[in-house]
Amino acid sequence: MAENARPQGRRPAIQDQPSKPCFNFQRQGNCKFGDRCKFSHGIPGTHRGELPQRGRLPTPSSDKANIPGKRGEGKLREWKRLLVQGSLPARPSSEAVARFFQLGLELMDGDLGATQEAVKLLATEPGLSLIREMSDKHVQAAMVDGPSAKCWTFEVKPLFQVMTHPRVVDSAVLEQEVAAIFNFLLGVGGSRMTRVLGYTAQLVESWTTEPEASASRIEAIELSLAVLSKIMDCNTSSIVSRSVSDLFDSFAAFLDQESLPREDYSRLQASMYLEYIRLRLEVGGHIPALQNQTQVPIARESFVLQRDLPGHLSAEGPRHDNDHALITDIKILPTNEEIMSSRGEYLPTSDPSQWHFEGIRGRLDREFRLLREDTVGQLRDTVRETLELMRNPNHGPQRLSKLSVRTNTYDNATLVNLKLDRIGGLEILVRCHQPSMVHKMTDKKRKDWWMQSKRLQTGALVCILNAESSALFFTVSDSTMRERGDKKARRTGDQDMSSTPDTTPQCFTLSCNKTYLYVTLQLVDAGRHEIGKVLQWYGNKTSSLPQFLVEFPGILLASFKHTLEALKQMYEKPIIPFSNLLAPSGSDHPAASVDPPMYARKAGFTFDLKCLTNDETQLVMSPQRPLDAKQLATRSTLDSTQAAALINTLSRELSLIQGPPGTGKSYTGEKIIKVLLANKERAKIGPILCVCYTNHALDQLLEHLLDDGTEHIIRIGSRSKSERLQDLNLRTVVRGLDRTKSEKSGIFQVEEAIRNAVRDANASLEQLSASGSWRSVKQFLAAKHPSQHNELFGDGKDGWQVVNHSPENIVARWLAAAPPSQVPDRPLEALTQAQLSTMNAKERRRVHGHWLKKIRDPIILELQSSHRDYSRAIERRDRVRGDIDLRCLQQANVVGITTTGLARNLNLLRKLRSKVMLCEEAGEVLEAHLLTALLPSVEHAILIGDHLQLRPQVQNYELQSTNPRGQQYSLDMSLFERLVRPLRETDLRLPFCVLETQRRMHPSIAELIRATLYPNLEDADKVMQYPKVMGMKQRLFWLHHEYLETAATSNDPVNTSHTNTFEVDMTIALVSHLVRQGEYAPGDIAVLTPYLAQLQLLRRIMETMFEICVNERDLKELETLENHSVETALAARPPVSKATLLKTIRAATVDNFQGEEAKVIVVSLVRSNPDNRCGFLGTPNRINVLLSRAQHGMYIIGNSNTCKHVPMWSQVIDILRAKGQMGTSLELQCPRHPETPLAVSKPDHFLQFSPESGCILPCEKRLQVSRGLPSAHTWL
Repeated sequence: MAENARPQGRRPAIQDQPSKPCFNFQRQGNCKFGDRCKFSHGIPGTHRGELPQRGRLPTPSSDKANIPGKRGEGKLREWKRLLVQGSLPARPSSEAVARFFQLGLELMDGDLGATQEAVKLLATEPGLSLIREMSDKHVQAAMVDGPSAKCWTFEVKPLFQVMTHPRVVDSAVLEQEVAAIFNFLLGVGGSRMTRVLGYTAQLVESWTTEPEASASRIEAIELSLAVLSKIMDCNTSSIVSRSVSDLFDSFAAFLDQESLPREDYSRLQASMYLEYIRLRLEVGGHIPALQNQTQVPIARESFVLQRDLPGHLSAEGPRHDNDHALITDIKILPTNEEIMSSRGEYLPTSDPSQWHFEGIRGRLDREFRLLREDTVGQLRDTVRETLELMRNPNHGPQRLSKLSVRTNTYDNATLVNLKLDRIGGLEILVRCHQPSMVHKMTDKKRKDWWMQSKRLQTGALVCILNAESSALFFTVSDSTMRERGDKKARRTGDQDMSSTPDTTPQCFTLSCNKTYLYVTLQLVDAGRHEIGKVLQWYGNKTSSLPQFLVEFPGILLASFKHTLEALKQMYEKPIIPFSNLLAPSGSDHPAASVDPPMYARKAGFTFDLKCLTNDETQLVMSPQRPLDAKQLATRSTLDSTQAAALINTLSRELSLIQGPPGTGKSYTGEKIIKVLLANKERAKIGPILCVCYTNHALDQLLEHLLDDGTEHIIRIGSRSKSERLQDLNLRTVVRGLDRTKSEKSGIFQVEEAIRNAVRDANASLEQLSASGSWRSVKQFLAAKHPSQHNELFGDGKDGWQVVNHSPENIVARWLAAAPPSQVPDRPLEALTQAQLSTMNAKERRRVHGHWLKKIRDPIILELQSSHRDYSRAIERRDRVRGDIDLRCLQQANVVGITTTGLARNLNLLRKLRSKVMLCEEAGEVLEAHLLTALLPSVEHAILIGDHLQLRPQVQNYELQSTNPRGQQYSLDMSLFERLVRPLRETDLRLPFCVLETQRRMHPSIAELIRATLYPNLEDADKVMQYPKVMGMKQRLFWLHHEYLETAATSNDPVNTSHTNTFEVDMTIALVSHLVRQGEYAPGDIAVLTPYLAQLQLLRRIMETMFEICVNERDLKELETLENHSVETALAARPPVSKATLLKTIRAATVDNFQGEEAKVIVVSLVRSNPDNRCGFLGTPNRINVLLSRAQHGMYIIGNSNTCKHVPMWSQVIDILRAKGQMGTSLELQCPRHPETPLAVSKPDHFLQFSPESGCILPCEKRLQVSRGLPSAHTWL
């Protein structure tokens, strides 16, 4: 019984075993008798002859019993004692080395501080010497007469497990030490790596392929590939190493021979490492090919256009200095050459056969180039057109093209001062002329104007231009002050930044000076070249070349920069899950079958669904044998299609759920998360990553999870508007976490490095500022050209001292007193040795410029060096802080983040090792954003959305699928849509689930989208019971009119945004009538319109009548639109209130109302013109959203003739006409006299026929209107 109670895999201590070794265990690494064997299975003696020769992997279960150590001694103390042996002249024994590595492995899962200390010590010379002893001596000895398994079991394997432990490879604090260890293992020319991994490969080859030995083989393969992949990360030159390629081929062959099933977890992990190494080797293989490859004519069918490839692959050569075949070489913002280039950019189409790279790298290349063209491309074209206007100012006012973005230009941009701030980095104080509209304002009005204006806000993208095509991009620093008492501005400790207090004002704000504004800027790309240009500008303040500051108020740099940078990172290291589904190779792809998530493929794994059941009874499901959806639906709160979606999601590694309007997409997602969290420990999935495109959608999702009882939620990002989530923000949570000694030490060291770099840089800046002074010139000439110094500044002879009463004017007088030129100009080399008095005016200017350049160049080099030190210290500080953030996130159940925030924090989240990623509204997210969310650790991706609702927003119409010219690019097609409804029949199509029961709209409203888009859509019982709309005869009606729209303004920032004044008045009259019924609470009524200009017009009038609520995304766009107009900017109107008071009317554009709903919706279609142009209102996706927001009632105001030629609108119009729900007059209803006809067709009719939202008939009773509103009926 005692033997039966002993844990399996453990043997008695060495003193209880016979001294004689087991021959089978020595030779093969295992024994069929196991623990019952009467011979020893322990470590043999130190004699080399007793080493096991060939066989299977021995188990290391008895290593502690056989390797000597002091009982009761702390592991770290014992480990340090063994470390000392690495520094002694005598070589350590193999047992000591084995014990050292085994103790190191045990330390990895203990105290974090001890782990960090152990790794740091391992990277020192004593620790590396033990690795050297193992690799150079013990491994070589193990290869005698064939590879021995003992060295692998007790030395190599524990070392590999230490080196690949998450606490080691994911730590920023240990970054340098980890790189040192892996590079040491690589060895000179890869010799040490080849020896150790070659030994492992031979050992794996020597083991039998029987099933019982497969686990040992696959473990060795997986560990070796993990080490090899990390070596390639730490040493880029290894991607072109022949030895790495040979090792890759060997392990790939072993993996193919494995007898374990392909879905085995360890085998899948090894396959992932193998695929990553293959892709990295592929990158290395392209390096010489790309340098020498020439464009080869390709035979194409006549219907396929030949395309000019990028960079040197182009038949005509690169377009400019930022045109490259590899996206990793492309700068995010345009270069000067790119701005002025006349050749069109290379833009990959949606056809993979035309790409210059195949597979996932080709997909990343396409998404990067198209996203950059959609954002940076318009910026580039605008800068080019602005430069042309600057060069030709006499050609009269010219209008920028429609594809250009709006700009604000400020004249006479002058660099006032430059400093390196500890928090803000390199900050440039620039002075410009005030905008023309504020020149004549009083001080108070100018201050108020700037405080209300959205110009030059923190983070705004600006560009410094001059007529020589020089462009530098900056963002507005948060230390910019709008007025002297601006509390929002970050204080720099030296806020005035002035180096010339006698000539410049001491108040450096946007509003204090009536002539000039002062703005603080930061370089977007603080590279060596860009910093050099800024320093040259700073050192040469007397340049006569005019500079202009151009602001791009419609462009938010953070919205695309981080995503583009993330795509470049992924392209360089393409470890992307589901690559075979996202970018399959070949051309013909039938409908694919999708495997279960990798974590769910372990033998015997099942999902526990008890948390979903109504009675909390046991319910389990195997991913290989899914439940019946009806069974789950009857035992839970899910309907049958929601249950089917959940079951299929648990059974597919890449799950797609289509949720038509009102079908409970969010609810289904919450239940999926609930199941995954209930199985979190068993599946070892880590925190679930919840990703949304907007902050509003993310807040809603996380709040719903809180309502459902989910705990340990962390939200990343500072733009949450939810008070409930404030204390769950990562920045708040991390304050309560204690730092380890290594972290404290690391932060102290980098902060000290930052302070030193700032001090050195600012000292050099002071030197650079004074570099043009007469003293600097005098010192330079005295040191480098003493004869010219004596001639210019005078040198006493024979004991006489020359006195200059105005030494500061000596250089200026010399420059001005040049004699007329009599001979041709001499070369600069001759001038540096010539007498100053013999130089003409042009020569004096040249030699003076040469002096200044020689003075400034060394200072600029020092500044660039100091800034480089500062940047490196900042990056290291961020990585150390990232380690602290990571420890917080690892304790979370759910981590919520936007797609932009995820790209910004990509390095941090990669270390989190989340295995599940869920994205809501995936149909509205650009593919580029979703690709960045597919972290290397993700094994289960869940995309919930609806490709029939709004598509991703794309700024450039030339890239949109709705444009005939843009169909070839279709940038606005999301990854979700591409997978469920691909463009070509031969493209891969994935299975997806559809939710079919809607719980939002009254059936009469739902019929509009059921008949046009969702034939299987069903109505839940509750929507049948909705009450009628108070004050209205019908709940659904289209009021047709033929009043023409107002012409679009000439300087519209959103292309051609339109207005219709009749619809504005009619909408306001109808909303007023509904509010006066007293039945609708704040937020129950919403006004929707397709156009931002119409929303602006509605807002102006409605905010004087009601306290309205505007969607946050619309509010930002409105502010941009309003500040474009001088009149709007000058008019001080009451701000839009986001609070819901007595009667809140929500107003939004259609594009920003997806995912929202209201009891009553009033729609203003706007478009009404003789040409029957309906604009982007003709797309079914937008029509779908417009028609599916209302719960109880919907009223459409518009000209049906304008849109009846659109197929979907034509169907809707036919349905409404057939039911008598369309006409030229709208019927109201008096609550006291419901049969009284009240037909209105003009705004004035509401006051004529329903003055107080009742009727005009005498009545003996005053209406009992709730909520304190006036009577809604005439009193008799």
